[in-house]
Amino acid sequence: MKVQKCKNCTYYSDYYKKWSDHYSRMDKGFCSQHQKTQTQYATCDNFKSNEQKEKTREERLFLSLERALTAVDEIAKILKEKENNE
Repeated sequence: MKVQKCKNCTYYSDYYKKWSDHYSRMDKGFCSQHQKTQTQYATCDNFKSNEQKEKTREERLFLSLERALTAVDEIAKILKEKENNE
């Protein structure tokens, strides 16, 4: 079981800092349950595990990757056929 820290809670959303070429995660975020900024290591009585949310996100990620790999494979086949015809 995960430790009941804000960063592992469904209600917590990380804050990010925007740089010129990337984003970096900050050590604070927003708690939608309390409507205030929290540090990611804080704890509270309204903790709700984000395990299901993370599992769903992972499933969507793998589905997207599978679709992308299929598209790349189809493009590779088309290019091979074109190369063989020339």
